[in-house]
Amino acid sequence: MAKIELRKSRKEEVEIAVHLIYSSGPPSFEYVFKNSEKKAVDFLHHAFVRQGGEFSYDNHHSLYRDNVMVGIGSFFDGNIAKNFTLYDGLNILRFYKFGSPSVIKNGLRVEQVIKLPKANQMALAHIAILSDYRGKGLGTELMIQLMNASNAKEDQKYVLDVSEENPRAHALYNRLGFTVTAKMKSDLRNKYSYVANHFRMEREVSII
Repeated sequence: MAKIELRKSRKEEVEIAVHLIYSSGPPSFEYVFKNSEKKAVDFLHHAFVRQGGEFSYDNHHSLYRDNVMVGIGSFFDGNIAKNFTLYDGLNILRFYKFGSPSVIKNGLRVEQVIKLPKANQMALAHIAILSDYRGKGLGTELMIQLMNASNAKEDQKYVLDVSEENPRAHALYNRLGFTVTAKMKSDLRNKYSYVANHFRMEREVSII
């Protein structure tokens, strides 16, 4: 029987981690972080190896199957998310320099569709399994282990956002007890990419 375990992510996992994080929402990452000189995955690489931001290694957990990294995910509540503005802003300034204002503007626009959690919410984000390992129940295992590791309080709610273009993920979250509470419509589009409509889904902490 395969050994499945969740581990705190490490800087050394950067190559596979960035591949997985990017795969959790390529169009949105391209919309925010791609420009004429920089690639979205290169920014994610830059941000992952630094502490404190939404895309940092210390904000992620890695799923291992028989000591092989096969997935990644993140959890954070509204209090933790307040720090992202500073850390991610600095990462953007370091990476894009004079190109930073347009990236920051795009990021703020996306936050109107894919919203950060409130203090009484525990967000689950950047959920991804390597393509060769999908369909084996690892997505379910990753979600359950992330929720357990989050130590969310009973008066909080788990929240997540899923693109309407990702029905497979929507079905997974539905099976885990998440229900749609809002549909966030998006008309965000630039010459590099777009942001699809997203569903906000929620579930009670106490039903694990």
